[in-house]
Formats: sequence, C-alpha cells, structure tokens
Amino acid sequence: MSTPWRIEVDGISLPKPLSGHPALELCNTRAGWDGPPDPRGEYLRTYDALALLATTTGVISAESGDALRRYAGRDPGSAERVLERTRSLRADLYAALTGTPSAAGRRRLADAISTAHTRRRFVVDVDSARWEFTGHGTLKDPLDALLIEAGRLLADERRELVTACPGEDCGWLFLNTSRRRRWCQMAVCGNRAKQAAFANRQRD
Repeated sequence: MSTPWRIEVDGISLPKPLSGHPALELCNTRAGWDGPPDPRGEYLRTYDALALLATTTGVISAESGDALRRYAGRDPGSAERVLERTRSLRADLYAALTGTPSAAGRRRLADAISTAHTRRRFVVDVDSARWEFTGHGTLKDPLDALLIEAGRLLADERRELVTACPGEDCGWLFLNTSRRRRWCQMAVCGNRAKQAAFANRQRD
C-alpha cells in the first residue's frame, strides 16, 4: 500500500522518489539517519528491492532488472552479499554527501565507484548512443549503476545543493534547487514538526 512516504512496486515497498537524483534515492532507502540502524526504517531488505530501485530510478532497464531478480532467486547467497555491500556503501555515500565521511569510507566509496566504471563500455547505434555494462549481466549491476550516478553527483557542483531533511527519524536527502526547501515533504516531516512545536507551546 502506497503512503505519503513510500510507493509499492510489484508488492515491494520503496521510498517515495522525491530527491531529484538516483544516488540520493539510494541513500533514502534508509530512514532515521540520525540514529542507529532500525529495521523499521530499512527499505533494502531484499535483492528484489535493490533491483526495483535501480529500475524505477532509470539506471538499469526494467528488462535487466527482471532478469537479475530471477538470477538472484537461483543464487540467494550471492544476492545477499551484494545487498550487504550496497547497504555498507550507502552509509559511506550518505556520509560523503553530508560532510561526515571517514578516511576509510572515502576510500571504499572511491574504489567502488572506480571499479563500477571499469565495467562499462560506450555503444553507438545508428540512431542512439549509450553506456552499458560489458559481458553478461551480474547481480552487481544495480549497485554499480547507482554508484556511477553517485560519482557523477559527488564530482558535480550540484553536490552543494544536497540537503538532509531535519525531520525526526528521517534524514532523507534531496537536491535543494530552490535553496528554500527544508523538508523532504512538507506534508510529512514538516507537518510533524509543526504539530510537535504546537504541542510544546501548549505544555509551556
């Protein structure tokens, strides 16, 4: 069931796309960045969720995503390892985008992005051109495609527009292109803050 903060794709919950960039959507698969990891705020619980995130953000095709989900069903151990690596690198990316990265985290992220780039080739057709991964699809494709987008953002001046929502148990990121936006969604985190402030005034 879709809500103001999530959508349902093939019966799997994903965060509502509101950040303006695929790399930020990866970060937003966890809520509650201001505290320790909480299973209630975790969207990347299965490999299917990772593959669907990559297809809904447009970094891999729906056809590739479906094939990888079938592949993951035949090799759940490998799929789980990719999922664990994704969650680990997601934390490094969040730290890099919010100005709190460790030296080790920066190295892990840089190495992973560099490796993802080595797997691509540029293909020119009669009426189009595109980047694609070399060889057969692998379970790493969704992660690597998202890492490539992360590298683009980290090296782009738009990085300065990345803002973290200050809402309680949130921390979702978005491109603050207006430079006036404060909340991931005014209807959710903004209204919660207003209600909390009103309750505090009533108590005082």
